[in-house]
Amino acid sequence: MYDVLIIGAGPAGTTAAKHTAEKGLDTLLIEKQKLPRKKPCAGLVSQRALNSLEFEIPKHLIKRYCYGTRIKYKNHVLESKLDRPVGILVSRDEFDYYLSQQATKKGAEILDNTSVNSVNAENDYVAVNTTKGLFKARIVIGADGVNSICARYVRSGSETNRNAFSLISEVPASIEYINNKYLDITEVDFGRVKNGYFWTFPKDNHISVGLGLFDNSSESKPLKTYYDYIKDQYFDYLKPRGHFIPIGGYKRDVHSDRVILVGDAAGFVDAFLGEGISYAIMSGKIAANTVIEAFEENDFSEDKFSTYLTRCEDVFGNNLKYSLIFSKFFYSFPNIFATMLTSSELMLNKALLVVKGESEYKQFISWLLPRFPYYILKILKANV
Repeated sequence: MYDVLIIGAGPAGTTAAKHTAEKGLDTLLIEKQKLPRKKPCAGLVSQRALNSLEFEIPKHLIKRYCYGTRIKYKNHVLESKLDRPVGILVSRDEFDYYLSQQATKKGAEILDNTSVNSVNAENDYVAVNTTKGLFKARIVIGADGVNSICARYVRSGSETNRNAFSLISEVPASIEYINNKYLDITEVDFGRVKNGYFWTFPKDNHISVGLGLFDNSSESKPLKTYYDYIKDQYFDYLKPRGHFIPIGGYKRDVHSDRVILVGDAAGFVDAFLGEGISYAIMSGKIAANTVIEAFEENDFSEDKFSTYLTRCEDVFGNNLKYSLIFSKFFYSFPNIFATMLTSSELMLNKALLVVKGESEYKQFISWLLPRFPYYILKILKANV
């Protein structure tokens, strides 16, 4: 029997595994795919996420540094940069694999290419049934993403209406093309789809091009919309991969008897940007510390595990809640908010600080509210 069994070898699972193994707990990390594995993701690791890791990312994993963004909305275009990186751009297969190596260095055991079929808590252990047999552990940490097996055990009901949808493909491109058009910035276009946006993130020899839909019911033919955008941007035709992303900020059950959810499985994702790496790392660390305390105190009660959610809310809960508030306002009135965002470099820089992790949505909204009438008047004058 293991002390801790973690399902999912993304940033949340590997972070949790590193910390529990480091404290001497017998830790098994199970991943359904063969490592390293491809992961559909834009690949921006914010400075907030990097600060949470507690170790440096090797330079060979950094495809580019990101200093800013170019925002588009209809005929409006605005580009802005900070004087310091917002984050780094990586390939998730390499990045996640490096994180898993940090966990094994601390003593965690990894079993990849193994699917989990069910999770059931008994009196004093959790039974995890997999394609490679039955495993038992005192505690399970569910880091198995938006379609989490562990989440089905922890909470009932469908999360479909609380999920965003994304399409993404990796488009080959020359270094000269990438440097000329993007270099050290990303591009986001809010004017091509309702309740969502297209994004283009440069890497070393390719570009990640994606479509994100906050309300996926608003777009009846997302694949056609995606291909139309690819064609208009003169990118090569490539079949994208689709996946769902939990919309953060909603109240969700994230623990039960001997089971804790982290990262996407817990719904810890920025509701506006769709960014989840930083929250995956932070929740993975908080879950590990909660588990370590449980073993130190020999207390695996529901009350003990409830401290996990309290700590997550203290560290980042407010930011997720206000990201949801901002997202709902933005997509309810895109003509106002997207035009504002593409008309004011100061406002865009304030938004970049939120992406970087140097500011939070509550601060951004508090800054914006008293200036809102000014921006509305500015937009009206421009349209006269």
